[in-house]
Amino acid sequence: METRYTVRQTVEMTDVKSYVLRYWEEELELQIHRNELGHRYYTGYDIQLFLNIKELKRRGLQLRAIKKLIPQITASMSGFEESGAALLEGVAEDISEGAQTRAEEDINTEKRTDTVKAEIHNNEKILEFQTILERLIAQELRSQNEDEERCRSLDFAIRRQQMARREAAAASEKKGKRKHRDGVEKK
Repeated sequence: METRYTVRQTVEMTDVKSYVLRYWEEELELQIHRNELGHRYYTGYDIQLFLNIKELKRRGLQLRAIKKLIPQITASMSGFEESGAALLEGVAEDISEGAQTRAEEDINTEKRTDTVKAEIHNNEKILEFQTILERLIAQELRSQNEDEERCRSLDFAIRRQQMARREAAAASEKKGKRKHRDGVEKK
């Protein structure tokens, strides 16, 4: 029967935190054994695989690249007693040039992403400013329209008053002429 190692023992042997081991297990879709109680246990093979992954990470590879290499790594681990560095030599030579290029591409992608995020942020600020400006302009236009409407209403009231005075003056004048005419006719 193969030797089983606990999480704590595996952490000590690989110098990789337990939460990192779980994260690698999930992200790389590794098949880790469990005991009857559902607890993880690791074999010598699993420990060697983690050492290989750790070495690839140290060399700058991201997990998505390592995930693609898992079949090659496991194929080269038929004699997993060898050291992690020795197992990686064949795989590392194939990927070392690509790793540098991918790292540079990742940096450039990250810079482009940051630039796009900054532009989006600036555009959001500009849109927010435009919205505020439009709201202020609309408010000022409403205010001016209300003032204009008050002026029209006041002007209409003044004209109506003036018209009423003219009509009253005209009616008074007619009445005065009639009295005068009536007075002249009676004499």
